[in-house]
Amino acid sequence: MGQRFRANLATWFPVRQIVIREGSAVRALTLTTRLQASIAAVGLIGVAWIVAGTAGYTYQTYKVDKKNGEIERTRLAYHELIEEVSSQHEKFMSITKDLNYYRTYLLTLIEQNEGLRNDLASIHDRLEDSETERERYASAEEALRKQLHGLESELTNLSERNDLLQTDVTVMRTRIVSTDDERRRAAAARASIDRNIARLEGELSSAQNRAVELEKILTQKQQVVDQAQAGRRQAVADRDAAVEKASQIEAKMATLTQQQQQALAKLQERTQGTLQRVEAVFTAAGVDPKRLSPLMTGRDGKGARGGPFIPWSDQVKELAPEVRGKTDQLGNSIERLEVLRPLLSSLPLSVPVRNDFAVMSGFGYRKDPFNGRAALHEGLDLQAPLRTPIRPGAPGRVVFAGWHPQYGRLVEVDHGFSIRTRYAHMDELSVTDGQEVDRATVLGLMGRSGRASGIHLHYEVVVNGRPLDPANFMRAASYVFKVK
Repeated sequence: MGQRFRANLATWFPVRQIVIREGSAVRALTLTTRLQASIAAVGLIGVAWIVAGTAGYTYQTYKVDKKNGEIERTRLAYHELIEEVSSQHEKFMSITKDLNYYRTYLLTLIEQNEGLRNDLASIHDRLEDSETERERYASAEEALRKQLHGLESELTNLSERNDLLQTDVTVMRTRIVSTDDERRRAAAARASIDRNIARLEGELSSAQNRAVELEKILTQKQQVVDQAQAGRRQAVADRDAAVEKASQIEAKMATLTQQQQQALAKLQERTQGTLQRVEAVFTAAGVDPKRLSPLMTGRDGKGARGGPFIPWSDQVKELAPEVRGKTDQLGNSIERLEVLRPLLSSLPLSVPVRNDFAVMSGFGYRKDPFNGRAALHEGLDLQAPLRTPIRPGAPGRVVFAGWHPQYGRLVEVDHGFSIRTRYAHMDELSVTDGQEVDRATVLGLMGRSGRASGIHLHYEVVVNGRPLDPANFMRAASYVFKVK
């Protein structure tokens, strides 16, 4: 095999000479088979190395471009998340204002409902008075009618007596004219008749006067009857108007009850949706609000409160049962939100590094970067350029700002309810102990002080003395506020 291989090499690379002439001197450079094979082998190796290097460079360039694309998408998603967090915070404040407004509106509706009920009771009283007055007018009218009937009968009798007297006078005058004897007798009778006539005329005049008086009385009584009838018609009209107004009031009360139910249902829906989103924040962050509430000052773990006891049932006793039930549900939801609102504002949901960054080491198990041994990492390592501004994840108060042997330049912020955050390995500190900070305050600049292998921020979240994964708090905002 070796001889055959050497034979092939001799065939492929025969001995060659390169003749070099310098003036009259001539030199020959011999290229042996082994030398030519060595040069060819080196050339092949060089070509292979160039091809491999080109392929590796192309592949690495592709990976870098892909990584840069992922970083750009992550940066855009983070900025969108910050905008959504701000928008949802404004929505939360708006809902709180709406809740206070609708609570005031509900109390106003209750007062209007009470006023309408009082008006309805007054109208019913007026209706009863109108019925009594109508019966009294009816009795007076009946008595007047009887009295008028008696006066008409008396006038009829007087007219009949007058007619009889006129007949007697005519008969007497006829007898006086017919005979002289009878004339004398008639004279005496005439005197008697004249006396009777004068007496009767006096009685007739008295009767006529009485008739005039009776007519005046009748006119007065008729006026009273007319007034009574007018009063009766007015009372009937008032009664009908009162009945119509009562019907309108009842319809308005039914409408108000329906509006109250709709308003309460809308409030309950918005409140329940907000409550679910807020509770989802705590669930995604891995924080149990019940473990934080007892830390608040107050006997019942709901904060320091006080004031006289005024039962809510006295305020809504005039409402329909279904409305009272909805107000109780709404009150429970509002009270739950009142408890969770200060807790939510204390959660560190903002990322400390607002510029582009990379997560170099996560929470939990890892190999120590210095000794390579298994270790527990109680935070996140966020890498960004040197002296990148560091901001707190939530408002709070600085409880430590200084040098730590392990953390280097360290800032620790207390957010209340036993929630703290730590920011380590900074190049420069911008705050002091006891300083109040918000999400826009710069705590310091990113560096590599303390036990650090490079420029980065070591970020920790501690709840009730126990470290939690900060990545859960970052994801919590995205998980909740993307739900529309």
